[in-house]
Amino acid sequence: MPPSADPRHRLHAGLRAFYGQHAAYYAAAEQANRALTPERARLFGYIRPGERLLDVGCGSGENGWFLAEHGRYVGCDLSFLALQRGRAQFPAGQVRLVQAESHALPFAAHSFGVVLSTYALEHFVYPRESLAEMWRVCGRGGRLILAAPAYDDPRRLPPSTGHWPAGRRFGLVLRQAWRQGRRHLDAHYFAFACVDRPRVLEQGYESDFDAVHLVSAREIGSYLRALGAELLFERKRQPRPVPAGVGLIRRLREHLRNGVLRLHLGEYAGLNLQLVARKPE
Repeated sequence: MPPSADPRHRLHAGLRAFYGQHAAYYAAAEQANRALTPERARLFGYIRPGERLLDVGCGSGENGWFLAEHGRYVGCDLSFLALQRGRAQFPAGQVRLVQAESHALPFAAHSFGVVLSTYALEHFVYPRESLAEMWRVCGRGGRLILAAPAYDDPRRLPPSTGHWPAGRRFGLVLRQAWRQGRRHLDAHYFAFACVDRPRVLEQGYESDFDAVHLVSAREIGSYLRALGAELLFERKRQPRPVPAGVGLIRRLREHLRNGVLRLHLGEYAGLNLQLVARKPE
């Protein structure tokens, strides 16, 4: 556990208490994840049958519905309440669900062929430490699979800031723009910015009122590359052929779009983080 002097400690304690008390939060997540989405199916395609798999921030183990028979599924979450719900939904011995903090995983180095985290990274108060831990327990030649809402467009803020005064929200937009500009210029700049007053701790829960990590897909990719990762897949915009037979204005817009993307500007803006990274042998 990070030292109590860390200003994030109080935020983490508040969220931990919330996650330990609100069964409706996990019931809503279970309902939302009943079907295997194309996004998850694409990412799960990087998992080979029989691999030992760790799902970090698993909640009540919804990913296990699709992966338990595919490999050896281990899920971990900080909420005992969520894990209780999960254990009631699986036959005995089919999955292993462990109470653990994402930034202090109780597993040996290189012990999983795949480490997975879907729509949990935005809730981590210690995102850099959590990513480092996921990388540590990922085996050599293994894969780290991530999905999360991302905020690479500085104008896009999470619902967890919706109760802030307009001036404070505008200040965050400016800080996000500065961070994104610096990330573009310096691949080794890592802010891992967090929301210090999420709405869930002041006004109750609605979707993503508990999002505290301002996930940047550019930052996550750069951080993993700095650790030596090979990115097998990441969702971002690419230049595309200009369609034949379209009007002049459309052609100009397409050429402008492609030119901007070739400068690596705006390639992640408005997109969710979807990434698969391979750890060197």
